[in-house]
Amino acid sequence: MNLDMDITDRSVTEYINSKYKPPYEKLAPFRNLGERDRIPIIRKETESVLTMLLDLTHPKKIFEIGTAIGYSTAFFAMSCPDAEVVSVEKDEYAFRAAQLNMKNAGVDDRVRLYLGDGQEIADRLREEGEHDFDMVFIDAGKSHYRRFLDSVLEIVSDEALIVSDNILEHGMTASDDYDPKNKHKTNILNMRAYINHLMRDRRFRTTLMSVGDGLAVTRFRRYPDE
Repeated sequence: MNLDMDITDRSVTEYINSKYKPPYEKLAPFRNLGERDRIPIIRKETESVLTMLLDLTHPKKIFEIGTAIGYSTAFFAMSCPDAEVVSVEKDEYAFRAAQLNMKNAGVDDRVRLYLGDGQEIADRLREEGEHDFDMVFIDAGKSHYRRFLDSVLEIVSDEALIVSDNILEHGMTASDDYDPKNKHKTNILNMRAYINHLMRDRRFRTTLMSVGDGLAVTRFRRYPDE
């Protein structure tokens, strides 16, 4: 099974992407670099959905787990000029690249980058008294989404928007047929458990989307019975 395949019909994806326009001029070469060198950045379709979500919610504090080279981080900062963006990256090489890219994008004054594990940084921010993040974007190690989620719930506001990217994992989450050699069994099981948790826990109102490599868009209510 080719894991580079789109999870929707390729001709449909190509048609949708043919209508794509970079939301900001400074992001265009950034995206071209990422796609050329196969560096993980959010897909065009994903970016379009995120643009709509940001326009509707106007978050003031955004917490991102999985900076990579900082494309989505810069995108959040440019889309929400009044917001503070905090982003965490575990890989030191990607982290250093993201630091440089934030400066080149002119958003380094509103972005805080942390080198480390997403859960550990969220716990650290909680201990330091940080809270009221009204948007979270999770796009890091797929087997770890549940522990990332549990940690960020301690620092988000009620009604926070939580977006989880790549939940379909090239279709493998939906069907074992996409992993015929069982190379990704642990990731698949963990992601399925994560999605089940999002759908069953009464604190979450979640919509699953076959956009990009799959999105889970969740509204969090700390006290759902009130």
